[in-house]
Amino acid sequence: MSQEKEPSFEACLGRLEAIVREIEAGNLDLDTAIARFTEGMELVKRCRALLTAAEQKICLLLENEVQEGIAVPVENLAKERTNGLQGGSIRKSPPD
Repeated sequence: MSQEKEPSFEACLGRLEAIVREIEAGNLDLDTAIARFTEGMELVKRCRALLTAAEQKICLLLENEVQEGIAVPVENLAKERTNGLQGGSIRKSPPD
């Protein structure tokens, strides 16, 4: 049994760009255009999931750095992700 590898973010984005070009060219019949649109929406979902997973990994890495007492510039943390980290435990790096 061969396991198919999930497409990477870059592969999904490339295919999505190709679909957009096909649809914008206006040479597809309605059924094909709908099929491409449906495929594109699935690719958008995959891209969002991959981006969310990457963002979560980054937030975990930043949390680990904060817990280990390593200075993390507050400006580099996403505002919506720092709610749990702003309890005073983040040390702001000195300005350059």
